[in-house]
Amino acid sequence: MGRNAAKRDSTAADASSASTTNRVKCDGQQPCHNCSSRDALCEYPGSNDNASTSRQYAMSFEARCQQLDLFCQRLEGLAGQLSQTVESLVRAKVGSETFMEDELVQAANALRSLPDAGEHMPLALDPSLSGTGPVVQQEIEDEAPQDNHEESDSEAFEDDGLDFSVDQNGRTEKFGSLVTDSYGKLRQIRFVGGATNSVLIEAIQSLSPPGQSAVSDSPGMLSVSRGTANESATQPLEVPLFVHGQRWPELPHLPKADQLSRPPQYIADLLVNLYFDQLHYTLPVLHKPHFLARYKNLNSSRSSEQPDKRFLSVFFAVCACAASLLPSDGKSSRFPGLDYYEKSLLLHYASHGEASLEGVQCLALLAMCSAGWNTLTQSWNYAGRAVRAAQDLGIHLSSLMSVPGEHLDPAAMIRQQLSRRIWWSVYTLDRVTSICLGRPMAAQDADCHCELPLDISDDDLDEYCRNKQHSPVNPPVSTPMTGFLAFARLCRIGGKIQQLYSPSRIREIAKPAKAKQRLRTIGSLDKSLNEWLISLPDDIRFSANQLDRGPNLTMCVIMFIVHAGSLLNLYRSLVGSLNQALPGLQAIDAVSHCVSAAKSCINAAELVRELVPPSHHLAFCVHYLTLSGLVLLRMPGSPHDSTLPDVRKCVSFLKDLEVTWNGAAKSRAIIEQLMHESIPEARAPNGRTFENSEVIESFSWDQVPGAGLFGYDIPGTDVLNAWLL
Repeated sequence: MGRNAAKRDSTAADASSASTTNRVKCDGQQPCHNCSSRDALCEYPGSNDNASTSRQYAMSFEARCQQLDLFCQRLEGLAGQLSQTVESLVRAKVGSETFMEDELVQAANALRSLPDAGEHMPLALDPSLSGTGPVVQQEIEDEAPQDNHEESDSEAFEDDGLDFSVDQNGRTEKFGSLVTDSYGKLRQIRFVGGATNSVLIEAIQSLSPPGQSAVSDSPGMLSVSRGTANESATQPLEVPLFVHGQRWPELPHLPKADQLSRPPQYIADLLVNLYFDQLHYTLPVLHKPHFLARYKNLNSSRSSEQPDKRFLSVFFAVCACAASLLPSDGKSSRFPGLDYYEKSLLLHYASHGEASLEGVQCLALLAMCSAGWNTLTQSWNYAGRAVRAAQDLGIHLSSLMSVPGEHLDPAAMIRQQLSRRIWWSVYTLDRVTSICLGRPMAAQDADCHCELPLDISDDDLDEYCRNKQHSPVNPPVSTPMTGFLAFARLCRIGGKIQQLYSPSRIREIAKPAKAKQRLRTIGSLDKSLNEWLISLPDDIRFSANQLDRGPNLTMCVIMFIVHAGSLLNLYRSLVGSLNQALPGLQAIDAVSHCVSAAKSCINAAELVRELVPPSHHLAFCVHYLTLSGLVLLRMPGSPHDSTLPDVRKCVSFLKDLEVTWNGAAKSRAIIEQLMHESIPEARAPNGRTFENSEVIESFSWDQVPGAGLFGYDIPGTDVLNAWLL
């Protein structure tokens, strides 16, 4: 019985322990009281009843609320900083937020438009643009770029496109601003650019109250209205680069504008008419109606005002250029029109320190006049100064001189077109003189972005600007400006060819990778020249077949010689000492390209004397006519028998040009002497030559009866010796 009682007690204890275990709510994470008192592990699963779930949710919710409270405290600090930033932006110039948004949108669009790497690589190695054979092309693909200069070559020569357009939605702050100088006049504006200078410009613009900033007559001008509400005058803001009131003193030894004598009325009229008839559209740096109006006012007897020294300097420069067009016996050693040249230069120096369109025009005309005297180095100096003067005014950037939309009045539109004509005139002038002399160019394409002017003559431009909405029903196929616009595009390609053979790039040809890339770049430039030639209007290309010999025919002759000269510049350096540095040169027949270009230049020079006036254009034509004759005589591997007729034509054309160009005589003498030395002395077997042969000395074709009926030339001794070999 005692045994049964002990068994019952044990059974009851086990049941009580099991019941206690079921009542313990241990989650197994934190030690409970029962487990810690017994030094036991919490190994009981949590309960799934409603009370336990509510307790767990409350604890989790409290932890989340604490995290949210910390986040709100941080967000409150950021919101305060953002509010301060927004308040400062409101005080800035109106529209700056829109500009920032536009910049972000444009950047996003640009990123979306970027092609994948797999799509872009075949374009860079397209054999159709390379100008090289498949072997050379494969070597180019296998070679890796050696340094960053290779990328600059690709950007400068291959990714060109010759795009002269400007985004009308763009803003001038992208490139720079126009500010007033120390003279403080609205017409005295200077260009200030650069990323760091934009900080200064934006800081000055932010000083104006919102809604009170104003733009002056010159687009892109930095100015602001100040004063009372009734005050309508616009006072331009000043920058520290120009201190108001600080002006250059007048040079004491220079004469005043009214102290310089002008030519008689009939002579002045003759010179002005000659200039606009023969020279104007080859360098359209002037606007004819406005110049003639100011010229008439200058000669008016009723005008008692002090003559404008800026315009007077341009007038004397026009007279100096036109004086070279007057007939001359060619015996005088004095430059024609030197008196007008000196007066123009004196008046230009009298305006030193000032910036004006007349100053750019004067320098450009003096450069053309100096080139017409065969003083090309002086012309190159003037051309570079003209480029700098134009950049000083900011006319090398279309965005600074234009207003988007239809907000231009006729006068502003004419100023815009005149600015573009002036820029492209000095641009082509700088290109021609630099290429002719092989010197650095002042105008770099990377620094300039100016639209080409409209293809409208001077007489029609005023009417077009006044009635822009009423375009002519039957517009002409070509205008007197058509030839110059095509010439400007050609000069841009010629400038890239000139840069291709700069000393730094020539020195790098010794590197195999550089030499192979050079071949691809040459092929791309050759393609650009071909595309330019194809794009010429028929009125320009075939103007020699027309009876009307206007400015387009003159520009046609000039352009074909410049085109041939560009091909000579492109391929001549590949022949000779550079063969060893260019292992793939056999893929390009450089000799045939040079010979073909030289012959084309000589054939086009037939009309130079009759059509091309004394100017930088004539200097270029005579210079490359001479080079073409020398290339035909000295080109290795070229048969001289087939090129001698062209060389004789070259000599004949140079002789005709001696009357108008004093350097032609020296050029002709060099070619004639080289012709005699380049023809090898004919030799007969056993050392005998037909030059000493009694047969040749005693024989004369004139002694044959009826010889006068046939225009037969006796074969040279080299031909006769060939029969004996």
